[in-house]
Amino acid sequence: MATIRLIRTNEFNNRMRDYKIFIDGHQVGTIANGETKEFPASAGKHTVIAKIDWCSSPQISIDLHENQTKNLQVGGFVNGQFLMPMLFGIILLHSAFSIFAEFEYFKYLVVPVFILLFYNITLGRKAYLTITEV
Repeated sequence: MATIRLIRTNEFNNRMRDYKIFIDGHQVGTIANGETKEFPASAGKHTVIAKIDWCSSPQISIDLHENQTKNLQVGGFVNGQFLMPMLFGIILLHSAFSIFAEFEYFKYLVVPVFILLFYNITLGRKAYLTITEV
């Protein structure tokens, strides 16, 4: 029996939510933040995809041999772990500077970060998660 080992990265964005794991179109389980899980599979070609809410990873195809273990790493979108803390930081700076220094220009820094986040949950929802062979 072959095995598919999924390693989920430890990230800020989706810390409280589990990813649903699908092998060949069937949900085989979930994986929590920073967790590693193994899923048994038969030898041959398989497709693996991870989903969270309405977002997902691109589908990855793997070829397993008998008694082989394939390692796949799954995580959030590229640079996603930096965007949310950056957005909160900009909002806090904007609040502090607008109250104490009457400096109103930090709000314009929020716009590009918000656009990136909005894109990833709408048009980029099929690439919200990443899944790669390691």
